[in-house]
Amino acid sequence: MTLQKDLVKKITMERDINDYEKKYLKNEFEQYKVVYRRRKIVEIAEQYCAKNILEIGCGLEPLFCYLNGETFVVVEPAAQMYENAKTLSQQYENVVCIKGFFEEEVSNLPNVYFDMVICSSLLHEVKEPLKLLMAIKRACNRETIVHINVPNMNSIHRLLGMEMNIIADKFEASENNKKFQQNTNFDINKLKSMVEDSGLKVIEDGSYFVKPFSHKQMNAMMQQHIIDEKVLDGLYKITKYMPQFGSEIYVNCKVE
Repeated sequence: MTLQKDLVKKITMERDINDYEKKYLKNEFEQYKVVYRRRKIVEIAEQYCAKNILEIGCGLEPLFCYLNGETFVVVEPAAQMYENAKTLSQQYENVVCIKGFFEEEVSNLPNVYFDMVICSSLLHEVKEPLKLLMAIKRACNRETIVHINVPNMNSIHRLLGMEMNIIADKFEASENNKKFQQNTNFDINKLKSMVEDSGLKVIEDGSYFVKPFSHKQMNAMMQQHIIDEKVLDGLYKITKYMPQFGSEIYVNCKVE
């Protein structure tokens, strides 16, 4: 009976990740968000001089294509994204790709002294985020920097939606939240609290990329040439004037 339940659970998880992957690939404005999310990660990795890096969930453009390092380990559960990372990794001698959910694969990681762990745009999607954080902690040493980013419930587009009575509360699940199986919505206080509950200490936090409107609206404006990439660059930079209201938030942490 236990074996049968475990098998059903595994099949369900695989079906969910396959559904997520298909919808992610069709999310047109996400291609722009990925650029600015990656820009922030690269800035932080360079700030901490990261060389041995673990990336949990790599999407279609793994960070080893953009960061110089001595060792790079990628753990990715989605089949197409894993195969893409595996193909790209053939150009590098220092990259290891592992297919699977990180919580299940943490014991199978190479014996590497990671100085940075990157969990980008993932924590809000898993059903048990604290379990993922505890697994991340297992991969850390005392000097490891853990970078985590998630969507920000204090993003201007959500606050605007609330004032327009489209959503009743900033934490209410949006259409996008449901579409992409996003189980937990975070503001910076909620994110920091959960991270600290896992035994990680937040040493830095912030937000980036002010997004005035929804993904669908932003993509329509890009397609109709109402705004262009210069505007997007400005929205990334303008966060310094409104540091709490970027569309995504991040924390950098260490083991306590």
